[in-house]
Amino acid sequence: MNIKKMRMQLIATAASVLISGIALTSATYAWYVANNTVEAVTTNISATTNGFILQIATAKQGPQHGGEQTSLVASTEGGKISPSSTNDLKTWYVNQGINGEGKVASYMQPTFITGENSKPGEYMAGGETHYAYIKSEYVLYTITETGLADVYLDASEGSPVTLTTNGTPTTDTIPKSLRVGITIQNIKKNADGTYSDDGNEELKVVYAPYEETGKGNDAEGVDGWTYIGTADDGKLKPLMVTYPYIYATHYTDQQNRNWVATKNGNDYDATSDTQKIASSVGYDGVKMRVYIWMEGTDADCINNAAAEDPATYNVNVKLAGISAE
Repeated sequence: MNIKKMRMQLIATAASVLISGIALTSATYAWYVANNTVEAVTTNISATTNGFILQIATAKQGPQHGGEQTSLVASTEGGKISPSSTNDLKTWYVNQGINGEGKVASYMQPTFITGENSKPGEYMAGGETHYAYIKSEYVLYTITETGLADVYLDASEGSPVTLTTNGTPTTDTIPKSLRVGITIQNIKKNADGTYSDDGNEELKVVYAPYEETGKGNDAEGVDGWTYIGTADDGKLKPLMVTYPYIYATHYTDQQNRNWVATKNGNDYDATSDTQKIASSVGYDGVKMRVYIWMEGTDADCINNAAAEDPATYNVNVKLAGISAE
């Protein structure tokens, strides 16, 4: 990927995160099962103007301060993903069983595997390894100790989250059931120069490439944006999500809040009520996580004749950093 551009006169900087190689290979449940090997690559578009340059590095690397006002490139690896469901990126459900009509009728929380060689979202089902989600971790920071940046989703050149296809797809299951969640968490610098998480991880917004309409392949499916959770009657079933969401080119959430910055000439515009991905980002930075999953309750996440899809998919998340007032 080469998205690198330099605009020396902007009052803001732009950055992007690319998650590439998402692929669907088989369908063995009533919800699709996707076996994916992914590599996440970040790059950023930066500009030297008002005392800061917004940069991205992997969380493992931490802020990379070397004085050079150039873009940084970092990469992380994911794994296979299978359809799953969540409302907060903390509690996850996968389908457990189907009824006589082929509808998903029971669910379970997967027991995630932890360890030195495990990956986020990894669990065992049917004697095979699956992944409920892909999680990539990055640090947003400024390259100088002066100036703070507010970070927004960047819609100056189209959608802030784009999905591109490699190869010839035989199904639209992945793009139409995909969810991209963005979280922010503070970090602190330790005495030995390393960084550690500080405070709670906050889910900012979830994006879908397509508007969600209709019911999923669930026995008690309901229309719209749903997840699996515990209802008032104590049963696990599809419920309406409570997280903020945007989709396609619709950038206001269900509370009518705008989530994107745009451009006026060469300058980025963000009104006072535009929602920020991160506020007052400085030299030591903040941690940003990007979660990708196939929402099992989505109306498009169902079995059909196209059980094999040779295509792979890339997800690109674009950010804009604007000088914090």
